[in-house]
Amino acid sequence: MDFGKTFKQIRKSKGMTLKEAAGGSMSQAQLSRFENEQSMVTVDVLYEMLSNINTTPQEYYFLMGADPEKELKDFFYRIIEVDGKFQEMESLEAEREKLKASHPGPYDWQRYMIYFVENLIKAKNNEPFDTENYVRDYLLQIENWGERELRIYALFGFVLPVDTTYFLMKTAIKRSELYQEIPQDMKLLHTILTNNFSTFIYYNRLDYAKETLLIFEESIKQYSEFVESHLNLLFNKGVLAFKEKNIEKGKKYCEQVLSLCEILEQKERRKIYAHRYKMWAKEYNNPDFKEITIEPGILGFSLER
Repeated sequence: MDFGKTFKQIRKSKGMTLKEAAGGSMSQAQLSRFENEQSMVTVDVLYEMLSNINTTPQEYYFLMGADPEKELKDFFYRIIEVDGKFQEMESLEAEREKLKASHPGPYDWQRYMIYFVENLIKAKNNEPFDTENYVRDYLLQIENWGERELRIYALFGFVLPVDTTYFLMKTAIKRSELYQEIPQDMKLLHTILTNNFSTFIYYNRLDYAKETLLIFEESIKQYSEFVESHLNLLFNKGVLAFKEKNIEKGKKYCEQVLSLCEILEQKERRKIYAHRYKMWAKEYNNPDFKEITIEPGILGFSLER
């Protein structure tokens, strides 16, 4: 996707100068680099500049021939099975090659999807993740995160060095608070906390995992309208109990979640939780057992299709 080129095309078609389009959002030199696909901007800044040239985000994406949210939703629906597990190796490799064939640009979502699939394959093969990567570099170089950065972080916390994921969590929380009036964006924060908890458990950093649960619990006290958030918090408490060898407590939390799913008719989520509960109840004492889960609510869409 040509983010900068599309912006330049719209700006020129409206007879606007670089100065007019940049406004107070960025310098003319920065805008010129963006238009020439030499740099990227946050979603917040992009939307400000679109406003400067009297263009809606919907018009912009239409002219670019893209619907990034639909692409991401379709991507997750393709790689996640009914019980919440990721597809088997052959399917993941086919998805990776399909994405590569689209020849994505350096800032296209498809490039991130490729990297995501590659690391799922590594997880299935019990191979180490490539922690020195452009995702880390990108997140560390962007000073003011927008929705795009929050979503990238939600997806890729598990492939970053665990201490980096923990460090960046403070940035994610702070930036999410700026969007607290937008329900979907607060849901995104809960997704980040859920995914981070899984990452910290994966790396056996129970100290980070406990802190994440406390932050999650405090956030839910303020923003309690999301069913998935309550279910994830309770189930994560069960996972932590299993890790601490408190088996009865772990079973209690997990079975409570399954009962709530029945009452709330969360059929797809119940399948996911039931599978995970079965694995934890069986493998909690196995030092080689590792689980990484990625909550697909990064876009605010439901598993109840």
